[in-house]
Amino acid sequence: MRQLIHVPGLNYEIKSLKHNVVSCLEASTAKGLPLQNELKSLILSTSSYICVVHLPGNKNVNLRSIKRKLNVNEVYLASRDILASLDVPPGTVCPFVDSIWKLPQLVSEDLIDLQFVSTNAGELNRYIVFNPQVILQNPNVVTGIFSK
Repeated sequence: MRQLIHVPGLNYEIKSLKHNVVSCLEASTAKGLPLQNELKSLILSTSSYICVVHLPGNKNVNLRSIKRKLNVNEVYLASRDILASLDVPPGTVCPFVDSIWKLPQLVSEDLIDLQFVSTNAGELNRYIVFNPQVILQNPNVVTGIFSK
């Protein structure tokens, strides 16, 4: 099982699912949680660097908003090669995996007010539930309206 880094205020219990899930819809259905409370974390490539954006699972990412906020010319979903270099297969992007925590973090403002979110624990069949405000402790956080 993949180890999650220690972040002050991150109190969680790793829970298991009966089967693997990849998408937010699959995960929220398997857990019996509202889709908005499933954390959607996407690795992005910009014209300058790699970053991760976090938003509620029922929203889509707004790449134009990210381009404006970061003042970059291009933003797109990272390739499978980039995911492999970070050791995060599709469906296992967790903000508390070391290779992800080190990246710049874009946190959509509509995520911050949720009482809790759930995300995978670095594996397709294990997950955690936590207060999304914990992500704001990352020293490389940028907040904005990154969802639509």
